[in-house]
Amino acid sequence: MKRKLVATVVASTLAFSALPPQFAHAESTSQSKQELKDINEQQDEVQKSIDELEKKIAPIKKKVTDLEKKMADTNKKINALEKDMKKNKKDLDKASAVFKERIRIMYQQGEMGTMEALLEADSFEEFLQRFEVLRIILKQDRNKFDQYYRLYEKKMAMKKKLLAMKKKQKEEADKARAEYEKINKEMEKTEKKLSSLNSREQSIKSRLEAAINIDASLYPLRNASTSGVDPWGFYNRQCTSFVAWRMNAKGVDFSNNMKGGHWGNGNHWDDNARALGYRVDNQPTVGSIAQWNYGGGGFGHVAYVIAVDGSQVTIEEYNWDTPYGYGKRTISASEPSNYIHIIN
Repeated sequence: MKRKLVATVVASTLAFSALPPQFAHAESTSQSKQELKDINEQQDEVQKSIDELEKKIAPIKKKVTDLEKKMADTNKKINALEKDMKKNKKDLDKASAVFKERIRIMYQQGEMGTMEALLEADSFEEFLQRFEVLRIILKQDRNKFDQYYRLYEKKMAMKKKLLAMKKKQKEEADKARAEYEKINKEMEKTEKKLSSLNSREQSIKSRLEAAINIDASLYPLRNASTSGVDPWGFYNRQCTSFVAWRMNAKGVDFSNNMKGGHWGNGNHWDDNARALGYRVDNQPTVGSIAQWNYGGGGFGHVAYVIAVDGSQVTIEEYNWDTPYGYGKRTISASEPSNYIHIIN
């Protein structure tokens, strides 16, 4: 019985090994087709999830867009007011110098000097002439005082208005960040839904990033004075300011002195990130910060990673190829000095 079973197994094995190569190739092709079908189904599932996400966040995204436009409008008003304040300061300094000089002269002459000038007149007619001259001088002095006081009042009013505008700017930024948080919660749900799929994680994240990202043209300080400071403590239209905006857009309360640290120039960001406990390495991920210790006129550079494709990364940045302007480029993943992971 055992011999018969062994013979049967051997015969079967020989029969299988004798199959023509075309049959084996057909099985391999069939398996490849099935794998391709599985991949296509997974891609369809990913796309379906992203479409659902876009549909869900569309009204929130519109709200954020409106808030970013309001921030941009507020910043324009702040810039215009700051220019007026500079002009007002020049006028006020000039009026103050004239007024102080007149006070000094009056103090040196004293009131008795004025009375003596009147009483020393040789005739009543000369007295009246001197009185008229003094009246004109006093009127001019009053005009100088009034001019100085008006400029001073204008200065205080503009200062009050500027503080109100900056408060409004911060409120708009906080509202925008709150709306971004809603978007990111929806994104997290979608990421969890897609995590079970056998697809490249960074590829999916890149597609999700493209779906939820607010257009860079809505960076609210794109027309602001480069000498001004943004709501997060960085100079307007610098690489650091743009990345800070993106971080806040991702729901992170990111600012120059957050958690007691200091980000400063781009070449300090890796050290500060480590000190604050954030992961710093050479592994790019969507949403991480690309950081350079060199370049940027000796100040280093930072950019926001929007896509990762193998050894290539696509970044968004400010003040690199375009002075004080926006840029997007694809570079080798090894080009930046580090990648800082704030949100992942």
